[in-house]
Amino acid sequence: MIRDVTTETRPLRADAERNRKRLLDAAAEVFAEHGLEASTAEIARRAGVGQGTVFRRFPTKDDLVAAIVVDRLHEFTDTARGLLAHPPAEGAVLAFMAELASMHVRDRGLIEAVNGTRALADAAVHDAHGALMDILEELVKTDREAGLVREDLGAFDVMALSKAVASACEPGIATAGWKRYLAVVAAGLQPSDEKLPGKAPTRAQLDRLLAELSAESPSSSEA
Repeated sequence: MIRDVTTETRPLRADAERNRKRLLDAAAEVFAEHGLEASTAEIARRAGVGQGTVFRRFPTKDDLVAAIVVDRLHEFTDTARGLLAHPPAEGAVLAFMAELASMHVRDRGLIEAVNGTRALADAAVHDAHGALMDILEELVKTDREAGLVREDLGAFDVMALSKAVASACEPGIATAGWKRYLAVVAAGLQPSDEKLPGKAPTRAQLDRLLAELSAESPSSSEA
């Protein structure tokens, strides 16, 4: 069972939080470059800390990967909250999709490394993902009421389409290329009397799918 060391019961001191952030950023870079087989020694060297510091904070690689994922989900959630508080003229949903697609292109290597790992079943990851989906539902509702998006658009649709836009840009293609695909998707988001086929997955279905994928994947080796 993955130990949930991705959150603290007490707020971290400012210097401790900076060190934690530096360690997570270094680990994300190393995993993106070398996969989860990368050594703890390299992560510690990149972060400028000793290996003992890594093990004290994150006893296993699953713990470390889970913390990175939670960090990214919080980043997405903060972006969504900002857009909800100050929605741009084109709508909060489209602006969020642009931000999310950009982040996915930036983190392509990291996402490929951690996708399907057992760390995704961590309780903190589950909670962070749930918080993001909750705020996305609010974004979609706000844009629906403003007549900016179709009535049958759901929060999962927004996440899936954003990932699809980012995935359409193969390595070597200009990073800005995803904006072309986002414009195509944006046209499909416009209000329409024609209903989309099927329904977006429910939260319960997504939770079950994530649990199944994580259970089928081997655990990361010890950090």
